[in-house]
Amino acid sequence: MKVSQLQPGFQIHEQKDNGEVDRYEVVEVAPVGRKFQVTFRSLLGVESAVYPADAYLNASC
Repeated sequence: MKVSQLQPGFQIHEQKDNGEVDRYEVVEVAPVGRKFQVTFRSLLGVESAVYPADAYLNASC
């Protein structure tokens, strides 16, 4: 899914090289110029990252 289409509550799944899957919940998506700042929540806490609007993440509702 494109980062520009993410909404709070969506789940992000990141496959690691060792086969483990990390899961993150989208807390907030905010436009920053031509990019988007996405805030995630996981077992490790809350973090934010900035992505181009046309970047893709493995997300589900």
